[in-house]
Amino acid sequence: MAYIGRPLNAGNLAVQSGTGDGSDTTPIATLDHSVGSSNSVAVYLDGVRQLAGTDYTAVGTTLTFTTAPANGVGVDVYFLGLELSIPTPADATVAKAKITTTLINEHVDTTITAADSILFADATDSNANKKDTVQGILDLVPAAGGAWNFISTTVASGSSTLDLTGMTATYDYYCVIVSDCVPANDAVYLAMLLGDSSGIDTGGSDYAYHFQDMTVGSSSYVGSVNSGTSLIRIGGASGNQAGEGTSGMFFITSPSDGTTKTTVCGHSALSTDAGALQGGALIAQRTAVIVCDRVQIKFSAGNIATGRMSLYGIAHA
Repeated sequence: MAYIGRPLNAGNLAVQSGTGDGSDTTPIATLDHSVGSSNSVAVYLDGVRQLAGTDYTAVGTTLTFTTAPANGVGVDVYFLGLELSIPTPADATVAKAKITTTLINEHVDTTITAADSILFADATDSNANKKDTVQGILDLVPAAGGAWNFISTTVASGSSTLDLTGMTATYDYYCVIVSDCVPANDAVYLAMLLGDSSGIDTGGSDYAYHFQDMTVGSSSYVGSVNSGTSLIRIGGASGNQAGEGTSGMFFITSPSDGTTKTTVCGHSALSTDAGALQGGALIAQRTAVIVCDRVQIKFSAGNIATGRMSLYGIAHA
């Protein structure tokens, strides 16, 4: 009857022989071929087949009998299956074409945040795999002097306050940018507060400031001065109608040194409750030395309907 199917392949089995001496359980010191298990070889003593795993074991190039074959007994080993050897490619020899496109092209576009983690190899630790957050990596390597480094931002939506943390000794200078802050109440001014790891400072004599109000159409200014108060005034009476609100830029110096008082300087611009353009310069300080690590803004009354506050660090070098 004809055979239907793939062609049959035939070939000779590799055979290795030895002789027992009555005391050596390894009469064949080294097998000619490395094998994966005891079932990869058929072993005969004077023509009598032995039971794999019971009478002998074979691993790699070592054949070991449970009981040493008697002196003069012939040992024949038939190699039924050789251990598969998978070579290791030489360094830098695997081309892109040999890698499945699924691994190369399978990615999802996304927005990276400061809290996301990145996997990298540590050059000083035998290239051990490690991970850190995006912000953690940025904090380790401050940019060259004068460069601004984004720390964090927060957006208001009927919020009582906007708060940001993250000021450390990494930077000696921080900048707070206040953008388009609109009060829920009309004719209220924007204020700033500072704090440390214990929270925001609100004591009745925690701050001192001088804020200068200048209004378009007037050749003079009104100074708002306070040498002992619970907040720093950073804007004039802001309106809350369409197009009105307060914006500004303020620098915080020596925030985390703990050796000098934390100071604030900057300026703001706003549309008043009467629709007039108004702005001014500010100098202020925390009246006691603290390790400042956070900043807060709020209106003198009511919530912040909309707006944003962002924090940047500035390095000397």
